[in-house]
Amino acid sequence: MKNLKYIRTSESIPSRIMALSATVLLSGSLLLSGTVFAAGGSATTSPNGSSTTGTTNQQRLQNIINKGNEEITRRLTTLNTLTNKIDAATHLTASDKTTLSNEVSSTVSGLTTLKSQLDADTVLSQAKTDAESIYTEYRVYALVAPKVNLIKVADDQQVVEADLTTMAQKLQTRITAEQQAGKDVTTLQTELNDMTSMTNAAQAISSNIESTVINLQPSDYNSNHALLLGDNTQLKTAHLDNAAAYKDAKDIVSGLKNL
Repeated sequence: MKNLKYIRTSESIPSRIMALSATVLLSGSLLLSGTVFAAGGSATTSPNGSSTTGTTNQQRLQNIINKGNEEITRRLTTLNTLTNKIDAATHLTASDKTTLSNEVSSTVSGLTTLKSQLDADTVLSQAKTDAESIYTEYRVYALVAPKVNLIKVADDQQVVEADLTTMAQKLQTRITAEQQAGKDVTTLQTELNDMTSMTNAAQAISSNIESTVINLQPSDYNSNHALLLGDNTQLKTAHLDNAAAYKDAKDIVSGLKNL
């Protein structure tokens, strides 16, 4: 449903019922990053019999620090993009915008502190633990980024659904008036009933996604990696329901003009 226009009916309906905002759906899959920090292997021995374990461990330590810094920097770049997206969003509710902004800001702060901690590590086991926490404690790609996108789409669609509900109420008033005037409005009423049904179904999906996703934390994802599974598909279903409802509205307006 894109670039929806003003709907106009005959004289007894206001010339401008309302304008609907186009919903931009999130496309793409959630990006899951894998841990690449595990380093194993046994110590080697030089030809003269001296152990090189110390050198090997130092190399492993530096490799972990370097890779950890790379992954943190990549996430900070993503989080900056998410901040801009949240700030630019026009249909996020005030509460959702505050929640998402605070979460992204907190994640940036945490990762920045973690980078300093990782850079200061001198023990291999501690560096591994710090590097792994980039994933387990923050879940930027598994949770934070898809969460921002899902909430944005859900809020966008709830604006459309509210507009469709208002439109349906105005169309019902007109249909009732035509019926009282002796016109056959059976087909129009059937279309309006379908419009209302589609809008209600879409509203149920969008509001449920918003309420169940907005407060999810990395610990929730750690306990259940499938907690966002299917949310994109559900929002696409809601979008299709909204499109069907809008088509019903256009058909009703056309039918009213021809009574």
